[in-house]
Amino acid sequence: MRVVILIGFMLALQYAAFAQQDSSAKEEEIDYSQFADMDVSGGTKRYCTSKVLGLSPNKLITIAYDFQSSHTLTNVDPYAIASYAKNGNANINSSGGLRLVANVPVVSNTKWLVNLGATYWRNGYNMGSHTTNNYVIHNLHNRGLTTLGLNTTVFKPINEKNFLLFFTSAEANGDYTLSDNKLAQYLTTPKITLAAFYGWKRNDRSLFAIGLSRSYRPGANSIIPVILYNHTFENKKWGIEALFPSRLAFRRSFNTRNLLLLGYELEGQSYSMINRSTNVAYDNLELRRAEIRPRIAYEKAITDFIWLSLQVGYRINYNFNMDQGDILRLLGSDKPFYMENTLTNPLYFQIGINLVSP
Repeated sequence: MRVVILIGFMLALQYAAFAQQDSSAKEEEIDYSQFADMDVSGGTKRYCTSKVLGLSPNKLITIAYDFQSSHTLTNVDPYAIASYAKNGNANINSSGGLRLVANVPVVSNTKWLVNLGATYWRNGYNMGSHTTNNYVIHNLHNRGLTTLGLNTTVFKPINEKNFLLFFTSAEANGDYTLSDNKLAQYLTTPKITLAAFYGWKRNDRSLFAIGLSRSYRPGANSIIPVILYNHTFENKKWGIEALFPSRLAFRRSFNTRNLLLLGYELEGQSYSMINRSTNVAYDNLELRRAEIRPRIAYEKAITDFIWLSLQVGYRINYNFNMDQGDILRLLGSDKPFYMENTLTNPLYFQIGINLVSP
C-alpha cells in the first residue's frame, strides 16, 4: 500500500463549564503540550505561549485503526436508470480502516509557532447482503472512502495575554483507493478549510479563544462560529479540552502517564464521487458524511515519547446524504438533498500509537 502521506487536523469545537476543587497533594507534573520553551531575557517584550499545563500529550505522529461494528445502509436514488436500482439496501458487517496523522513544528520561537501536518484516513466497507445495482452502495462496496490532506497551524502571540491562531487545510476526499486510475482527479479538487481565532491566555492552566471557520465538519460546506477552550483545574486532576461545536472532553489525570477523556467529537468531510457510469444524473456528486461520536478514551505512556490511546464509543449518523455540487449549507439549512442515505448507528473502537512531544 502506497501510503506516504500522514495526517493533520482541524479546528472547530466546544466551550463547557466544569468545576471541582481538591486539596490532595500536588503531583509531579510533566508537560507535553508545548513544543519549545519561550526564552525571554530581561528587558525584552514578553509573549504568551500555546502551552497549557496538564493537557493530554501533544501528538506529533499517530498510527491508528478505526473499526465500526455492523450496521445497515439504505439509499433512495430518484435518478436511477436500468443499470442502477432506484432504492438500495446493504447490511454492512463492519467498516473502518487505517488512520495516519502527522503534526510537526517547523517554526518555534517567542513570536511564532508554525506546525505543518498531513493526513491519511481510510474507511472501507465490508458488506454482507446488499443491492448490487445501486450507485452509492456499489461505489462504497468497491472503493470505500479515502482522505488525503495537508494542513498548517499558526500561533501568533500579540503580548503576554493575547494571541491569534490560524488554521488551513486542503483535503482530497473521495470514493477512491491509492491505486485508483482516477486518483489525480481527486487530488486536483481538494476541499479547503479555513479558521481564524482571537484568544486570551488567562494563566498557565487556561487558554480561551473565539473564531470563525469555513468547514466541512457537518459534511457540507458550512460557516461555523468556533470556541477553543483548554483548562486545567487547580487540583491538576481534572480539566477540559474543547473546540466548540466539534469536540469536547472532560479529562481525568490519574498521574502524569495515565489519563481518561470523556466526551464527544463531530467528525465529517465531503467526499467527491466521480461519475463512472453513462448517466449524467450522477455527475458532480458529493457524499456529505458527518457523524457524532460520544466516547471514552484512555491514554497511557509506554515510554516518555510513545503513548498508547484507546477509544470506545457510539457512532451516531448526522449526515450521509448526497448533493450535486459543492453547495453551501449553513447550520439548520433545510435545502433538499439530491439523494438520501440512512445509516443505523453502531459501536466503534479505535486503537492508536502516538509519538508525542516531550
